[in-house]
Amino acid sequence: MNPPQTAGPGDVPDLELEEAMQLFISRNQPNWKGETARTYRKSLDTFEAFAEETDLETLDDLEMWRVGRFTDYLLSQDYARVTVQSKQKQARRWLKWLESQGYIEVGTHLAIEPLKLTDSEQTSSDIFRPETLNETLAYYRDSLKWRSKRGHALLEIIGHTGARRSCIRALDVDDYDPEARTLTFLNRPKTGTRLKRGDAHQRKVVLAETPNRILEEYVERDRSERHDEHGRRPLFASARGRPVKSTITNWIYQATLPCVRKSCPHGKERHKCQWTEQQDSSKCPSSTSPHPVRRGSITWQLNIGRSVQDVADRAATTPDVIRRYYDRPDLDSELRRRITDFDGIDLCKHSDPSDINEEIDQ
Repeated sequence: MNPPQTAGPGDVPDLELEEAMQLFISRNQPNWKGETARTYRKSLDTFEAFAEETDLETLDDLEMWRVGRFTDYLLSQDYARVTVQSKQKQARRWLKWLESQGYIEVGTHLAIEPLKLTDSEQTSSDIFRPETLNETLAYYRDSLKWRSKRGHALLEIIGHTGARRSCIRALDVDDYDPEARTLTFLNRPKTGTRLKRGDAHQRKVVLAETPNRILEEYVERDRSERHDEHGRRPLFASARGRPVKSTITNWIYQATLPCVRKSCPHGKERHKCQWTEQQDSSKCPSSTSPHPVRRGSITWQLNIGRSVQDVADRAATTPDVIRRYYDRPDLDSELRRRITDFDGIDLCKHSDPSDINEEIDQ
């Protein structure tokens, strides 16, 4: 990058695009939380690639008709429509900020018109289905080779609590109480582990006996004894200490490789397959990342009759978000939920909630 350009009184500096992006991030970062800065940097990298391909070098090159071609560029890259919309909105925010600072013509951001998405496009359908999660955990529990290894322990915790990556990353050894069978998720931004909604997402969750036993075995036998840069002991530690989120993602991709527990559905031999390597496990079409496992966990908890509010509290979200983004029962599971509430209800016998409660008490 060239040195910042100087400008005389009243002149607007014609910044290079990379410099303008970095200025936007550095000015706004104090008001952002968690991974926001990294998200914008990654998304603006896409605009930067577009600019390089279309010979946009400085802010003076951001004419509306040229900026409008960013949408064409995104659509040509084979992104999902929801990803296109996200990148459009982030580029627009950067452009609006430049407008507010007087660097470019007001209204330039309007050249990028975000795609209008259907409800189904706005909500991901990716889910590690509860029955698949059940089969995977059952295999790990019975396996002499894989039981209580890091991947198994992680899958047990996410599967039973619906925890996000940021919550898993924030856990220390001292946050786990094997006798009480509890995990405590704490917000500690000063030492590098902020929860998504800060203190509002602090909570304690209880584990059933078997998941608790698996986690206890993992801590005793498989956990790497590492400290992070603040002297804390991460519950799920990497060779370097506390893992970044992408490392946790890779661990789950590896843990959900189908060839761990059955023949490869893609006709490959495990000992020859490159997808079994941690850095390549995401390339397997049948492995999955943490978020679909979280979605499967939440769906399972609702399938077994837990209230949506209790599940929301346990997974650190809200009932509305669960209904819109997370709950993905199949038709049979959905019917069983309704049967639980409606089976045996007779209009001629039940006219008041107490009528049903009396029958249950009997």
